[in-house]
Amino acid sequence: MIHPLRCLFYILLVSSFPVHGQSLLDSTAKHFNACNEEETIVHYSYFSLVYNDSAEQAEWVAYRLTSDHFNSGIDRTNDFREDTMIVSGSAALEDYWGSGYDRGHLAPAGSMKRSKGSMSESFLLSNISPQLASFNRGVWKRLEEKIRFWAERCDSLFVISGPILDNPLAVIGPNKVAVPSAFFKTIVAFKGDQVTGIAFLIPHSASSESLYSFATSIDKIEEIKGLDFYCNLNEENIDAIETNESVKVFVFGE
Repeated sequence: MIHPLRCLFYILLVSSFPVHGQSLLDSTAKHFNACNEEETIVHYSYFSLVYNDSAEQAEWVAYRLTSDHFNSGIDRTNDFREDTMIVSGSAALEDYWGSGYDRGHLAPAGSMKRSKGSMSESFLLSNISPQLASFNRGVWKRLEEKIRFWAERCDSLFVISGPILDNPLAVIGPNKVAVPSAFFKTIVAFKGDQVTGIAFLIPHSASSESLYSFATSIDKIEEIKGLDFYCNLNEENIDAIETNESVKVFVFGE
């Protein structure tokens, strides 16, 4: 079902980290709440999400990356567990046992190396979707690594990641966790005075294709999800940012 348009970008301003390019944003809580009146946003140390109760996973997860987010001294905790911050209850470990699906991160563990606490939070099952091993350890991992590569070359990146929950491939476990048909990431990059955007939409299957073959526009993802991700981004060229489908333009701003 397509939800009414709601603005998500302000979630990145109310978290505990400073925001590069804050002067570019109309970050009033009044406007944000008006755009998100039907959603309950849950904030963690370095990511935020909205939980989809019927699918038992996040509808979307948003996080910000900068080059200092990658502390090599922080190891994976692998402490997958239920999320007690989800009032209605999250998916449980037994939902994944024997399912044949990996517990795939939406906000990647590799992007949450700010502290042991933030690493551990990434293993909450609210941040997890069932993924085929060949997808999770293949094309999805390649995209996560590419985004971290870009983050080290920009002032900051804003990433919104999530599942496509229409027409799920299956349901698993006692809580009937939906297996998404595809996954997406939208990215807005800040570098100096330049702001660029790109999105990726990847079918939930193994693929050896170039990541760039899955590039699409932020507008396309917003249309599919029924969400307005960046309505508070006051850029004169916001249309160009959200309609861009070229990785070259995203990286080089050409």
